[in-house]
Amino acid sequence: MLANLFPRHPAIAPGLPSVALPAYNERGADFARLRGERIAIYWPHGFGDWVHFGHIASLLSPENAYAIFRIGDDYSALFSGARPVAAFPSGIRAVGDGSALGARHLGLNWKRLSGKRERIALPGELPRAFAEFAPTALLYTDYPEPAEGRLAFPFHTKARALARHLVEERRLAQFDLARPLPQSLSFTVAPDVQRRFNDALARSIEPQQRLLLLATSGHTAPTKAWPTGDARAFVELLHARDARIRVILLDALGDPEDGWHERNSVLSFRALAAEVDEPFAETFTALLARLHACVGVPAGPMHAVSARGGIPIVGLWLAHYPTWYDEPNPLALHLVGKRPIARGYHLRPAATTLPKSLDYRIEQVGTEAISPELVLDALIRVGAI
Repeated sequence: MLANLFPRHPAIAPGLPSVALPAYNERGADFARLRGERIAIYWPHGFGDWVHFGHIASLLSPENAYAIFRIGDDYSALFSGARPVAAFPSGIRAVGDGSALGARHLGLNWKRLSGKRERIALPGELPRAFAEFAPTALLYTDYPEPAEGRLAFPFHTKARALARHLVEERRLAQFDLARPLPQSLSFTVAPDVQRRFNDALARSIEPQQRLLLLATSGHTAPTKAWPTGDARAFVELLHARDARIRVILLDALGDPEDGWHERNSVLSFRALAAEVDEPFAETFTALLARLHACVGVPAGPMHAVSARGGIPIVGLWLAHYPTWYDEPNPLALHLVGKRPIARGYHLRPAATTLPKSLDYRIEQVGTEAISPELVLDALIRVGAI
């Protein structure tokens, strides 16, 4: 019965290339004990989870070589030139799970992995990438979410909670976990990509204008989105306050055909990215080099801005709590709505057990909504205006 519910290998298309390797998930301590291996890390998760892995990567044993990949290279640029985990391009542009290519998740079920040799299907261009990196083992974890802030320091964030399974205890003891974890991501971009992004941007903004990224939604939980009406009102307030700042949107605020976007001179990241025509993380990294400030909900774009550092951030927390996700950032001010407080998230161990060295700048707004006026005031106080 269980074998039918959780097959060791989901369906693999006939004739698809494959390789046999020891394959691990996060359970047990087998992966943490590996030494002298070349480890391919299959990470079929969202953009924010790729950012989080940048903190985990810095803790892994230096006695192995690592490369991270998923089916689709939109996020791989975060690890181009990174250490100790490098990018492992799949050669496939669009992000997916591999079903359309003949093998969902390489034909693996992460729940059944225990270090035994498994048949790993290689759809698309992965045979070439595997041949070049020549892995001797594979890690595939579903990146389990901690139980809503119930884990105490030092494993209170999502990334730290996974790190305790992937890193031996004696190695973890070598790090000062009372300090923000080091970030190993590479936020440099190929000069040609940066030039093309700058050229596209120059056609839309004046030299004296500055960019503010507004990221109002995430893909995992609709409840964390900032309502379109509030976001539009904020843009109008900001434009009236400081005409030097241009807002760049990841997603349209309502109907882009109603003229509001043009009247308020907002820019579309998607339109700029279409001109550059590079994977998402490559173009987004080029944007970060030009960004003056960020207002966003807890989703991949805001996590990336925080991990890069050097950019003022106002975080909007309508459904979750800041101490569960990013490491503290001195330029970030987090506004928390009434819902997380009503659920007692601020009283859970992930918030109450932290040392002063891991202080987050958090303000409870006391209302269900986070008003545009409060966000504008927070931007002033973080020095973005």
